[in-house]
Amino acid sequence: MRILEHPILNFERGKLITFTFNDKSIEGYEGETIAAALHAAGVRSLSHSTEKHRPRGLFCAIGNCSSCLMEVNGEPNVRICVEELKEGMVVRTQTGKGDLI
Repeated sequence: MRILEHPILNFERGKLITFTFNDKSIEGYEGETIAAALHAAGVRSLSHSTEKHRPRGLFCAIGNCSSCLMEVNGEPNVRICVEELKEGMVVRTQTGKGDLI
């Protein structure tokens, strides 16, 4: 399932590209968000709660919550629900607040 419409973001589907998520190659469309591409690939758990380590999925999809913070190309705490997907990106889940670079 792909997100085709959003009240704030404009999803313009570009060419099919490949990126890496937790050492696994995944396809998505240029111009969609990383979260949209992961959701379409069947990834539903984006992080875990700090106290009880329960899985957290896509929540607000507009960059207001912290449910989708991940490390993108070595940079921690990127909100993947508003970050555009680009060819060759390396995306990793992060535990806690992420390391400072």
